[in-house]
Amino acid sequence: MAHAEGVKREKTRVRVVIGGEEYVLRGDAPPEYIQQVAKIVDETFSRLQATYPNVPRHRVAILTAMHLADEIHRLRRETDELTKLLEEVK
Repeated sequence: MAHAEGVKREKTRVRVVIGGEEYVLRGDAPPEYIQQVAKIVDETFSRLQATYPNVPRHRVAILTAMHLADEIHRLRRETDELTKLLEEVK
């Protein structure tokens, strides 16, 4: 978001739980958005932790990041393909 020059905006602080641990996250986004994003991370982390119960937490965190990055990459590719199709229709 663009900020007016000289105006300092306070960061939002939100308490979230990911993988059973509480974190205080700060950001420019609304609290509801930060909570939604944290919920996605928590659900992915919890699912992977249940699938791989003997894997250390830090490795489950890396697997979580990889799964979410894969999803982002696939969605970007699909968006690019849809954009190209829309441009062809015009």
